[in-house]
Amino acid sequence: MLITAIVAAVVVLTPSPEPEAVAYANVSRNYRVCMLSTTTDAVQADRLWPAVQAATTRTPINAERVTAPTGTSDQLTPYLNSLIAQHCRLIVAPGPDLAAPAATAAQAHPDQHFLTSAQPTAANVSTIPARPADLTTAIVTAARTSN
Repeated sequence: MLITAIVAAVVVLTPSPEPEAVAYANVSRNYRVCMLSTTTDAVQADRLWPAVQAATTRTPINAERVTAPTGTSDQLTPYLNSLIAQHCRLIVAPGPDLAAPAATAAQAHPDQHFLTSAQPTAANVSTIPARPADLTTAIVTAARTSN
């Protein structure tokens, strides 16, 4: 009983540590990169996604990946439009399913930048680099040179 009282007195009299300051970072202004793929382009997207993630460790970038079901150009266009509405500054669209919808979106949104597997069809469209490390570099460069 005496030991319990001593332990209780020590616990009560021991000062508690100062609360730690809350650390936060406002990521809302980070450059935003979005990868959109379809279920048929999953293998290529899986190969490229680590390169997109690697870019986030080099400069303030928010990365998001969306996988749409395989569909027609008309069915896939809303997915691209949603990423544009979410202020994705760069949209990476691997695979043949997204070539036509990305080209259409690029024409409608000349300030939006795209990387696709197809040959560029507009000034705001580039081809995804063949090597993942080059994709990381392209994303970092785009983020650092954006307004």
